[in-house]
Amino acid sequence: MSETAVDPSVRGRWAAPPLRLARRIGLVAAMPYLYLVALALAIYFLQSNLLTGSGAIDVRATAVFPLALIAFGQTLAIFTRGIDLAVGGIVSTTTALLATHGGTSGLTLGVQVAAVIGLGAVAGAFNGAVVALTRLQPFIVTLATWSIWGGVAFVVLPVEGGATSPGLISLVLGSVLGVPKSVWGIAILFAIWLWLRNTRFVVDLKAIGSDEARARLVGVPLVRRKVQTYAISGALAATAGVWVAAQTASGAPTAGDQFILASVAAVVIGGASIFGGTGSVASSIVGAIVLLMIPDLVFALELTSFWSVFFQGFLLIVAVTISSLAITLRVGRGR
Repeated sequence: MSETAVDPSVRGRWAAPPLRLARRIGLVAAMPYLYLVALALAIYFLQSNLLTGSGAIDVRATAVFPLALIAFGQTLAIFTRGIDLAVGGIVSTTTALLATHGGTSGLTLGVQVAAVIGLGAVAGAFNGAVVALTRLQPFIVTLATWSIWGGVAFVVLPVEGGATSPGLISLVLGSVLGVPKSVWGIAILFAIWLWLRNTRFVVDLKAIGSDEARARLVGVPLVRRKVQTYAISGALAATAGVWVAAQTASGAPTAGDQFILASVAAVVIGGASIFGGTGSVASSIVGAIVLLMIPDLVFALELTSFWSVFFQGFLLIVAVTISSLAITLRVGRGR
């Protein structure tokens, strides 16, 4: 069924439940920002130089940006009650290709960067098509394609190494108008979400996650939306891979593995429900920042690195608990 055949007033009703939910449980939406403020204050009072020292913002933004890119696409997938584990393999393959076949500068470099991002989009679109047409669980589909792309990365670059071209490093890193490019990148992601959040595309994704059968009845193009969602996620993962390749000046067949669970954790800490239908990309990006600030807190407390994993897991449990309570509250009030 085409989108033009759908009554806009009917489709518009899909936006109402998230809005009512936000009013009822505004604390859930505010939690990632409260985490951020609490962590920043704690780190500032313990070791202020970690936040105010020379280059502190550049270092943290450079670390956050690739995770923010992947969390953006992961949020869209989770909107539909899906998940994208393939991002890890796509990032790894991207770094491997750029570290072994990257152009030096100019048009060649631009074409190759565009090609790997396009490859990520095609890989994601394949995931979306399989999920939509076969009704297989997104977890299973993307787990399989993560393995496939991880295998491709090992074929291209069996061990960590290679060399990223200086042209790519110059293109990606550095600053513009005195502001680190990573900060510009994060700001652009926020701006894109501000434009995207009220579009029909996002309303359709949340409709699918809330009730796929009902979304089909009101004319939401399920196959198209899922293909678009996973294609965007794949393209953003490949973009993150370009950033990682430039940042490390090399490639690695497992470079993307660290982002898989981290991106899901960022989305959950950002307040999105793993059951689909709710969430915000902006909050997911804040969740990514929070996740990567925890090691700074551990360092400020002069604890061993083990505690970073502990606190990240503890925060994730807190976020999931709050999300579950929110769903329970919504169901209870809906009766």
